Amino acid sequence: MREIKSTIRDFIVRKIMFKEDSTLLDFDELLLETGIVDSVGIIQLTEFLQAEFKVSIKTRDMVMENFTNVEAISSLVQNLVDQKRST
Repeated sequence: MREIKSTIRDFIVRKIMFKEDSTLLDFDELLLETGIVDSVGIIQLTEFLQAEFKVSIKTRDMVMENFTNVEAISSLVQNLVDQKRST
């Protein structure tokens, strides 16, 4: 799961925050409430997650709780990966 977290954090830092140093973002830092990620960022992030991890994020998964921070996003991705493997 650490690799998933790091991959997600790197994407957010580089492609949404336009920074190079991924240590600028903690895994538990609030993304939506602080404005780090906005509605356009959620779309970019969702497209990235689906392509990178080969998962399908459904409308029912698109709730604030799943995108609160990198921890929550990586948990969502891990659950989707696990579901995909079990089918």
